[in-house]
Amino acid sequence: MDINRRYFLHYVRSVAPPGARVLDYGCGDGTMVLALREAGYDAYGVDIRWHGADYGDLEASELGRAGVLRYYDEGGPLPFPDDSFAVVISDQVLEHVVPLEAAVREVERVTEPGGVGYHHVPSRGVWREAHIGVPLSHRLPRGRARLAYVAAARRLGLGNFKDERPAREWAAQMLDWLDRWTVYRSSRELELAFGRVSHREIDYCRFRAGDRPWLRAVLDRPGARRPVEALFRRLAFDAIEWRRR
Repeated sequence: MDINRRYFLHYVRSVAPPGARVLDYGCGDGTMVLALREAGYDAYGVDIRWHGADYGDLEASELGRAGVLRYYDEGGPLPFPDDSFAVVISDQVLEHVVPLEAAVREVERVTEPGGVGYHHVPSRGVWREAHIGVPLSHRLPRGRARLAYVAAARRLGLGNFKDERPAREWAAQMLDWLDRWTVYRSSRELELAFGRVSHREIDYCRFRAGDRPWLRAVLDRPGARRPVEALFRRLAFDAIEWRRR
């Protein structure tokens, strides 16, 4: 598993015992759900049928046939009863959700009282757009100037999913994907959608520090949390935790 998924597994272990019910909201191909189930959790995954990525037919997979991975209609109810889960997680999913408030209310509905949600969400304030890999491409206004900038960045070797397409063609297709499938919100807008959140970026950074004691010592210094978390949110994503009262 990549570092993000390893951290999500670490996080779930820190807040819920094995056997707890966990939902991966926007589960993609189900990799995280499988890892959680192998770790002893009663984990499920949901996603929509969307053309921004091709994960195959989730419900035709082994976990799908067992009812573990399920589809739902965007903006509609999740296919679970009230108070179903102790933990709900999502890994860079909410920037693809258009009706955010409705989605958050559904997450709240299926979370049991006292349950917790944990989400990685890149905000509008992030410097490097992670999906196409070109800095500030999500913050520039649409038009010829943005297209020329992204094409120039591609010629300089920047960008994800690089191939043999001419730089301008690559830039046009990447920007079209970005405009179709992402909605970047400010950190404040994300906080307001959930109503009450705690930021956990410092904990993620400590996990990534691993066995590098010098780096962990820097992260554990008094007063380090606020500047480290503010910088991390500009470099990567908001790591927000929400608890249902």
